[in-house]
Amino acid sequence: GAGGKSDLTRLHISDLRTATRDPLASKLRLTLKRLLPKDKLGFIDNMEQLAVVYSSEKTVAKLADFTDEQKADGVHHYGAVDGMRIRVLPVLGTMPAVMGQTCAAFALCELGQKSFQPVTGERVGRNVRHRMLQHLKRREKKIRDEVEGTTDKEDKSQGGFGEPDEGHMVDGKWVGSVQVDGDDMEYLMEIWRNRCAVTGERLGVVLELARWDLSKASTCNNLVLMSAKAMQKFDKEGISSVPEAVQQEIERRLNSCRLDAKSY
Repeated sequence: GAGGKSDLTRLHISDLRTATRDPLASKLRLTLKRLLPKDKLGFIDNMEQLAVVYSSEKTVAKLADFTDEQKADGVHHYGAVDGMRIRVLPVLGTMPAVMGQTCAAFALCELGQKSFQPVTGERVGRNVRHRMLQHLKRREKKIRDEVEGTTDKEDKSQGGFGEPDEGHMVDGKWVGSVQVDGDDMEYLMEIWRNRCAVTGERLGVVLELARWDLSKASTCNNLVLMSAKAMQKFDKEGISSVPEAVQQEIERRLNSCRLDAKSY
């Protein structure tokens, strides 16, 4: 909702569950959970089925109070719709228009087959992105050591020094230095919407990046964000540990990375 919001830079497009600091979105989620069975609520997490525009700005304005004349006349006469609250939140005139235009732009790009990946929530801090990149480098170093049978702790290509090597194939697996940098980490968080690609868990859990296909390089179009628990299962069982429907969604998002890469 646009009520009590004024910061245009805090607008986001996301699925309904991701929308935060938005009382209208919270009310809608609760209503849907009350009216629909659990197995019919998948669209709440799927932006392809239901996309919402919301503001992550904290609401600071209070409900507008009644005037003395309204109180004397009877406040029940001032409800716009039966069953809705009588008092209203102050609204900055441009906010509803901008949110409506955002919806229209998103829909038109989808219809024109020029879809884009919106930033669905608050940006992840630089320190968190740096930590995730270092963990990814250590993970790739471990894979390389296991495949090549080496334990060179001074491998500077994996430690973040020098130019990344192009990598090579060993027993059907690609090994080499990480092919992404700090700027790519922010892009990847946008692609995966700050959530585990397998379980949908958000930043309340430890999230790490892993290669989806070990026969391909560690580029943006082959890196998937997972929770520690999902990654542990993925490392043991591979892609088969991920439900087929989730596999298809992950492949679709990885394909969108490829499309983004070709557009530059």
